[in-house]
Amino acid sequence: MSGCNSPAPAGSPVATHGQLKVVGTKIQDQSGNPVQLKGISSYWLNWEGQPDAEGKAGMQSMLTWKVAILRAAMGTDASGGYIGNQAAMQAKIDTIMSNALSLGMYVIVDWHSGDAQNTQSQAVTFFTNLATKYGACPNILYEDYNEPVNVTWSQIKPYHTAIVAAIRAKDPDNLIIMGTPTYSQDVDLAAADPVAGTNLLYTLHWYSCSHTQWLRTKGDTAISKGLALFVTEFGATNADGGVDGKLCEPEANNWFTWMATNGIGGTAWKLARGSDSSNLLASGAPGGGPWTTSNLSPHGQFIVSWIGQ
Repeated sequence: MSGCNSPAPAGSPVATHGQLKVVGTKIQDQSGNPVQLKGISSYWLNWEGQPDAEGKAGMQSMLTWKVAILRAAMGTDASGGYIGNQAAMQAKIDTIMSNALSLGMYVIVDWHSGDAQNTQSQAVTFFTNLATKYGACPNILYEDYNEPVNVTWSQIKPYHTAIVAAIRAKDPDNLIIMGTPTYSQDVDLAAADPVAGTNLLYTLHWYSCSHTQWLRTKGDTAISKGLALFVTEFGATNADGGVDGKLCEPEANNWFTWMATNGIGGTAWKLARGSDSSNLLASGAPGGGPWTTSNLSPHGQFIVSWIGQ
């Protein structure tokens, strides 16, 4: 397939782990070893202040921090998003994928929406094209719905089923991550009626100032029923992204322990700079990299420390 003609560079995450698969409730790599993918999420690609997620130098900096996976959070029906700005958003995704293929990093391409069931036809087209273009590459993971809001699992499940079918028609094996109700928290409800298919995961989002043991208990319930989970978005902040400037690191460490125990990977929100405490970059960090640890915010330093463990 296009872009996958040369192997990933030696020592890179994709060279090390290769084709991923879901076995039981865990992700395994090409050698059958369990792998906990740790990484970073972009900010909304349609609202980026600087092209941080598209910077190859930035991606090279992430690799020195042991980042294995970048989540490309592409707004869809929001202002400037894919629905009304298709060419520009597709160009950003293609740039990120090109950099990841050359450097050997995994990428989650995220349909970043709170009501994706209303844009199902556009999502089917987008993911069909994406799977056609990159489906032969082990680098790509698909996230078909960021954070469902005010919809039930029975309303969401048909959407997931349609997107999974569209992707699988072109890509039989790369991982697909599916959103769950109430801002991707109700994984226990999805576990009661899962989507049919292979190499499927369900996303659980947490922010440690807002979400504590009660949400991990939902995750435990889902795992006990056989679901594989992935945390495509999290932070050591309040769920609003940290507009109050607060960090809750001890509770985030409780989450990290839980994720390690269950082999669950995650991508931290968000690759941006500014006043929100969830921002991973410090003000003055160059757009698109390169970055050193001195270019990280306090949250960024905390996250990169976890990634390097």
